[in-house]
Amino acid sequence: MSEQFKYLFSPLKIGNVTVQNRIFNPAHGTMLGENQLPGQRLAYYHAEKAKGGVGLIITEITAVHPTARPMDEVLAGWDKRLAVSYRNSADMVHEHGTKIFGQLWHCGRQGDSMHSRLPLWSASPIPSPANREIPHEMSVKEIKEIVNCFATTATYFREAGFDGVELHGAHGYIITQFMSPWSNERTDEYGGSLENRLRFPLEVIDAVRQAVGSDFVLGIRVSGDELVSGGLTLDDMKEIAPKLEATGKLDYISVSLGNYSSHYLMIADMAVPLGAAVYLAAGIKEVVKLPVFTVMRIKDPVQAEKILADGQADMVGMCRALICDPELPKKAKEGRLDDIRYCISCNQECRTHFQGRSISCIQNPAVGFEKELGIGTLTPATNKKKLMVIGGGPAGMEAARVAALRGHDVELYEKDEKLGGQVNIAAKIPTRDEFSDIRRYLEIQMEKLGVNVRPNKEITLEMVKSIDPDAVIVATGSRPFILPIPGANRDHVVNVWDVLEDKVEVGNHVVIVDGGDSFWPCLGTAEFLLDRGKRVEVTSYLYYIGMSIPAQSLPTLYQRLYRKGIILSPQTEVKEILNDAVVVKNVFTNEERRIEKVDTVVMATGNRANDELVKALEGKVKELHAIGDCVAPRKVQDAIREGNKVGRLI
Repeated sequence: MSEQFKYLFSPLKIGNVTVQNRIFNPAHGTMLGENQLPGQRLAYYHAEKAKGGVGLIITEITAVHPTARPMDEVLAGWDKRLAVSYRNSADMVHEHGTKIFGQLWHCGRQGDSMHSRLPLWSASPIPSPANREIPHEMSVKEIKEIVNCFATTATYFREAGFDGVELHGAHGYIITQFMSPWSNERTDEYGGSLENRLRFPLEVIDAVRQAVGSDFVLGIRVSGDELVSGGLTLDDMKEIAPKLEATGKLDYISVSLGNYSSHYLMIADMAVPLGAAVYLAAGIKEVVKLPVFTVMRIKDPVQAEKILADGQADMVGMCRALICDPELPKKAKEGRLDDIRYCISCNQECRTHFQGRSISCIQNPAVGFEKELGIGTLTPATNKKKLMVIGGGPAGMEAARVAALRGHDVELYEKDEKLGGQVNIAAKIPTRDEFSDIRRYLEIQMEKLGVNVRPNKEITLEMVKSIDPDAVIVATGSRPFILPIPGANRDHVVNVWDVLEDKVEVGNHVVIVDGGDSFWPCLGTAEFLLDRGKRVEVTSYLYYIGMSIPAQSLPTLYQRLYRKGIILSPQTEVKEILNDAVVVKNVFTNEERRIEKVDTVVMATGNRANDELVKALEGKVKELHAIGDCVAPRKVQDAIREGNKVGRLI
């Protein structure tokens, strides 16, 4: 074991169980359930992290009552079949010495009655600003009903063979809704004073402990600060936490932050500093003796070790980091830090359950498909081939990595001096520099696996013929596309790549044209130029600009852009580009206006496939595969997924 991590890989006693190390996988939505129950796919998802060496897994929210069903795929904790359905997860996780807790949850007002077809229940009839639906104020009888449901669901986890349960009292859900004066305006015994506002969570704690017995772990997750005016603050929670501990019925406190009005900080992207919520756990740890867990933007074992060494927490949650690389604990323990695939906190695939899609990861195509693609599924090639990979972006490098792992002889050709392709451009966007971690990981693997990398090589059909490989993988990417707007061929019209790579001179007054992709290249380039003192207006025919950017990133991005002076013009179509002006019109009224004194127009209008070589090679080589943007311009997750797939196929 690496001596570098003496705290991280020391055991910890939590209640009646001992975890093998201080890394835990926090509860998070996956959309991997089957008919509102956990099945085989979810079991393999959890087992993957256990194989990778994590000490503790806390499974995703399990609704304790039918009124807590904001999505069809949320697990139904009121269904007694939960015990049998979750048994497989517990058994598969325990095979690797990892402990597993379930999470008990009720959304309260932070839900949606569309799926449950029942009114939302909450402490008071105050709508959540996030969904604006007015909830039903729970009667005392209904409060008792929910308390009992927490206890009943807890028994199902015990029957399933779990080691404990966690009450979700964070993120503005029903327990918080009773505790917080921001959401609780009751005048009965459940509202008003702190003692009254704590009555509901204390009753839940009592009921669950009585239901599961003393030899079963019971913890609670809280928000150390709701981060909204009038909500619970760290000072409030430092008063509340000892009262929760004083029950003598809890075994740990897990500290997160925020609620749905500050959701963009609950799952912060790479614009937020690493470990930004650790101070909250440290504050709670000052006032309690129970083990304290911490979460959010903890992506590096060195960072995690320091948190523990400094006494800020007893367990570190590495949620997205373990999605990206489930073997992070094992690699860290063995001192193989260069082999860790580091999460970049982009939120592009791991938060897709908000869009009704199952969880994934831009760097790890195995997520959600662990049985087929996970640890131990890669098999040696039966017929070792000489492979020629053309293109050193993420698609080409991932294909080369997987093919080399399987024993093929791989040569990778890249037309530029540097590997990485478009991730190098993405990393130039302000606050997005962690994108370079994608290149770093793959580049290191090229060297370790003996892939013969040949930079500065523009490949032609004749060169391929002279090399005569057994198989060719083309990953030549895409190039920016300029919309055929009248005047788009003028000299002062440029594309986002040229701007981000400082290949063009940009004037003081800039108009950026969003062609509908409405992703980071558009608003990222806008911020890039604002930081250089430019005046920037962004036009888009869409309802709002940035529609494809994850919801957790938009609020902080908009805050920065508006503070820097951005002008956003959605529902606006560019009609013509003139020498020193841009003519635009409203997409609904066709009313025209002129943006005057424009020095530079920047096109963020998408890409087109760089597929000339693919077409030239068709029928001319023994085996041909095209992957990534040269097939169709998409996002980095598609490139890596297709690279992984073809590396397994050949």
